[in-house]
Amino acid sequence: MRLVEVAAPGCDGAAEKVYGPTPEAVRAQLERLRVAAFGSSEKLFSFLRFVVEEALAGRAATLKEIVIGSELYGGVVDYDPRIDSAVRVEARRLRRKLGAYYIGPGRDDAVIVSIPTGGYVPSFHLRQDVPCAVAAVARVEAGAPMLAVLPFTALCIHEKAFAAGVTDEIIHAAERATYLRAAPRAIMFQFRESRYSLHEVAAHAGSDLVLHGTIRRAQEVRRVCVELSSRWGQILWSDRIDFVGEEDLEVQERMAEVILERLPRDTLRERGLPDIA
Repeated sequence: MRLVEVAAPGCDGAAEKVYGPTPEAVRAQLERLRVAAFGSSEKLFSFLRFVVEEALAGRAATLKEIVIGSELYGGVVDYDPRIDSAVRVEARRLRRKLGAYYIGPGRDDAVIVSIPTGGYVPSFHLRQDVPCAVAAVARVEAGAPMLAVLPFTALCIHEKAFAAGVTDEIIHAAERATYLRAAPRAIMFQFRESRYSLHEVAAHAGSDLVLHGTIRRAQEVRRVCVELSSRWGQILWSDRIDFVGEEDLEVQERMAEVILERLPRDTLRERGLPDIA
C-alpha cells in the first residue's frame, strides 16, 4: 500500500513524521465500516461517506454545518442551523459509533477514520504509526468519561514525594486505559497543597469524576485510602488497600494499577460527560 507522508504530533507532544493512508485505503476502510458498523444506519453512513469523499476531493475547508445540512438534510426549505440541529445531533452519534467500533470489532483495523470533536472534517490515520493518537480519538468518540486525579495527600511528612509519584502513575495509567480519559497533570498538580472544593477541581478539569486519596506508612506497609467522588462531593466509591514493598517505583506502579482495576466501570460510564459536537 502506497503511503502518504504527513506531519503529526507524537505521543509526547513533539512533532514527528508519520504516514497517512492513501485515498484508496480510506475508501476501502469506508466500505468496511459500511458493512461492519453501519449496516442498520444507512443515513448515518451517508453522513460519513459525504464528509470523507469531500475531504479526499480536497474540499475539507467547505465542510461546515450548513453545507452538510443542505446536502443531506435539506428539502423544499433550505437547511437553517439556527433552527435545525440535525447535523450536530448526527455528528455526535457518528463520533460515538466510530469510537465504539474502533475499541471493539475494529480494534485491529489498519486504517482509522474519525471526526474530531469541534468540526466535521474527518481525520485518517494508520494504526501502527500513531497508536497513542488513535487510542485518544477512540476514547473521546466512544464517550469515555474524564477522570480528574487530585494529588494524593501524604499523612506522613516524609511520604510527600511518594504520594506525588502515586498520583503521577495513576494519571499515566488512566491516559492509556481504553475506558477512561485523564485530566492533564498540568491542571491537576495546581491543586497540590492548596485549598479547593471538588466542584472547582471538576470545573477546571472538565470532569464530573474526581479521584482523591491519602497515603500513610507504618513500617514496611503503606496504606492508601481512595475515594471516587462527584463534582458535588457525593462519594461514589471508596476503598482501602495495603501495599508492602521496598522499591518505591514498583509500589507506586502497583498502587496505580490496583486502584484503576478496582474503579467501578458502571459508575464511570454513568458519570461520563456527554459528547459535544
